[in-house]
Amino acid sequence: MNKRKSQTGMVLVIGLIFLLLMTVMSIAAMQTGGLDERMASNANDHNIAFQAAEVALRRAENFIAGNTDLNEMSLASVAPDSNNDSNWTDAVSVTLPPRVPPPQLAAQPIYVIRCAYSATPTDPASFSNPTLCSEQCYTGMNCYRVTARGQGTIATSVVVLETIFRRPLSSDKL
Repeated sequence: MNKRKSQTGMVLVIGLIFLLLMTVMSIAAMQTGGLDERMASNANDHNIAFQAAEVALRRAENFIAGNTDLNEMSLASVAPDSNNDSNWTDAVSVTLPPRVPPPQLAAQPIYVIRCAYSATPTDPASFSNPTLCSEQCYTGMNCYRVTARGQGTIATSVVVLETIFRRPLSSDKL
């Protein structure tokens, strides 16, 4: 009976310390899991924005390739700022129509077409049309710089893609 009286409850104290350690470790594991989930969600949203910009890029290339009168194309004279939404809403930007399949995008993809190589100032035609493209990329070809912008499901996920698209000067060479 003397042995029982000499115990002071150390098992209880050690058990509570272990319980506290297990609680701290489980909270840390839950926070890490939440962070991993947010990172995966952001990567997925960036991928959606990239695909939206890619769609806009391909549509612009198809528009250029299918346009029979190159002089009637509306071309931008300056490149839009990828960080400023208002620069993408002028008369020469083209917003793609909304699509039915999910996911819903924060904004529809948009593209701007510019001349890759502008006409030289010595060319008299460049004064009447400042966006006239010249043949400086390849002989018998016009080169267009297409800039496309796509957003993911949240507005902060933005991807801007740019390509040079060339096509023959006359539509009979297509």
